[in-house]
Amino acid sequence: MKTTKVILALMLGTAAIFGCKKREGSIQTATVQVKVEYPVGYTQTVATATEVKLVSRTDGTTLTATTNESGVATLNNVVPGTYNVSTTKALTAAQAQQLTGVSQALQLNAAANDFQVNGGTGSLTLKLNGSAAGNILIKEVYYTGSKTASGSTYFSDQFVEIYNNSAETIYLDGLCIADLYGNSGLINPTSPATPFQGDQENSYASNVWRIPGTGRQHPLAAGASIVIAQDGVNHKDATLNPNSPVDLSNADWETYNERPDNRDADAPNVPNLEKLYFTGGFDWLLTVFGPGIVIFRTDDFSKLEKVAISNSTLPERIKIPNSLVIDAFEGLKDASSASYKRVPVALDAGFVYASDTYTAESFRRKVSNTVGGRIVLQDTNNSGNDFVKLATPTPKKFN
Repeated sequence: MKTTKVILALMLGTAAIFGCKKREGSIQTATVQVKVEYPVGYTQTVATATEVKLVSRTDGTTLTATTNESGVATLNNVVPGTYNVSTTKALTAAQAQQLTGVSQALQLNAAANDFQVNGGTGSLTLKLNGSAAGNILIKEVYYTGSKTASGSTYFSDQFVEIYNNSAETIYLDGLCIADLYGNSGLINPTSPATPFQGDQENSYASNVWRIPGTGRQHPLAAGASIVIAQDGVNHKDATLNPNSPVDLSNADWETYNERPDNRDADAPNVPNLEKLYFTGGFDWLLTVFGPGIVIFRTDDFSKLEKVAISNSTLPERIKIPNSLVIDAFEGLKDASSASYKRVPVALDAGFVYASDTYTAESFRRKVSNTVGGRIVLQDTNNSGNDFVKLATPTPKKFN
């Protein structure tokens, strides 16, 4: 009798295992077709030989396919779920001449976030948009901050590095840098995305700084860079945070928020950027959850529109047209935060994210190639493609 019960139990267990396998194998995958089109006014409608990427919001699984002669990319065996879909198209000056009549290299992008895939067949059309490929690029952004020996948080060691990716000397006089308004993700249970997200033709800045000069006072040689520090000091100093990964006492510029209470100390050996517009606290703090950053130029900053935030008593934000932006960077809280993007897709189709806050992680732009000893950095107007996450910052370095 006992033997019979054992055999019966084994049979039931085996049946359960096979039943599970059968159910697992019955998951119906989907075929997704993504059509990619050029902007209105181009001489061609569909974009051929263009890679399309699907990234799972659940586990980060990435699928890619290339568009055919009809501009359609077909992705097979897609597991049902929620995906972020994106594409990037680089045009040489000659290709841009044929498509637009203007001989200037372009980076075109398109993205659709939270695309729901069910069983069967799904379809989507992405309309490319973009801007001229920039010669001045954001090379590295260190925003996560660090921890002190006692476990406290430290954010004063943040910096942004800007690089001359061209073959010519560029003068930085008048170059502006700004961080954009909006949450980086679901930081609090009710964190909303930026209310400006519906406007894909402009960025909305909370704070704006500018390199001073009359036009030709601050040259940046080809293949050289500058570091803009939140505070231009040695953050490893025993009186600050010996655990900090950076010494920024040799930074090229710092942001100094002059206040009556002197809460933001002025590093005497590092020159200050001009403060054009400021809505922050006592210092220029990039959100440690991930900032949106743009660099741009304008002939008259005072003519840029100030826009109120709907249903808010916070100060107005500076409206920056895409046409003024030279380069952009987007960092968000995590892989599931795509719906919180602040940078227009035309400027930056993707985003990066750190493993957590105060991890001392940094993001540096990838190297594309070397021309005559000059390092050329990758620029596809997609932070998710162009930047690599580092365990520690590397200002003025490539490794």
